[in-house]
Amino acid sequence: MVRRGAIHWPLALGIVLSAVALARAVDLSDAERLATLAEATRAFQRGADLRQVNPSEARAAFRTAAEQYQLLLDAGVRNGKLFYNLGNAYFESGDLGRAIANYRRAQEFIPGDGRLEHNLRYARSLRSNQIESTGQRAFWKTLFFWHYQSAFRTRIVLGLTLYVAFWLLLIVRNFAPRAGWRWLLIPALALWVALGISVTVDLLAAQQHHEGVIIANNVIVRKGNGDGYEPQFKQKLHEGVEFVVRERQPEWLLIELPDGKTGWIRNDQVELIQG
Repeated sequence: MVRRGAIHWPLALGIVLSAVALARAVDLSDAERLATLAEATRAFQRGADLRQVNPSEARAAFRTAAEQYQLLLDAGVRNGKLFYNLGNAYFESGDLGRAIANYRRAQEFIPGDGRLEHNLRYARSLRSNQIESTGQRAFWKTLFFWHYQSAFRTRIVLGLTLYVAFWLLLIVRNFAPRAGWRWLLIPALALWVALGISVTVDLLAAQQHHEGVIIANNVIVRKGNGDGYEPQFKQKLHEGVEFVVRERQPEWLLIELPDGKTGWIRNDQVELIQG
């Protein structure tokens, strides 16, 4: 059973209004999106009110909230607040795997958000399988924390800003060769190159591999892409385990776990972060 009380609640309303200009899907009008958001908010609050007196009805209300948030996603709305709130609704309904998946999606839009990071850490702490990253991976994530903890689009915007700043500084330098701020050229160039490499790495990784989260329990990781293959590990995996996809088959995925171990699982047992 999912423990309660340590999750931060949904962000303020504004999910739809902040995305209307970017998401003009035909499924729902702007008014329908606002109505859907209001229904999701009411369902979530109903679940919170029932949590202590009727846990089963509370979970049902949270599932309703998740369904309404999902309708907004299906209508084309994409922002961090929506993914964060959807993660909260899944968490409160007891769906740990989908909660982690949506917290991960929210990170792309609102990296470093304190409430989001707290909820994700707490959800991860509830997993039955605690698989630690290998020493080498943990080292790189610590060394290049700015790459892993910042949004892709933020790095693009900052990189373009530094690119323009570098060339402007270079042009102005010709008119004021003795100015003391010339030393800014080297840091601007270095940061621009670093951000360019960071963005390129993410683009190449997105083309080659996807990340995902297991959303089922008692998942058997097998040595091949079929139920006839022997289990790869003695221990079964449970919801919330995160992985990288190394190969895809019609019904199976070859995954790599944080500790570097690999094996095959059915694709109906997972949810891909980019999906």
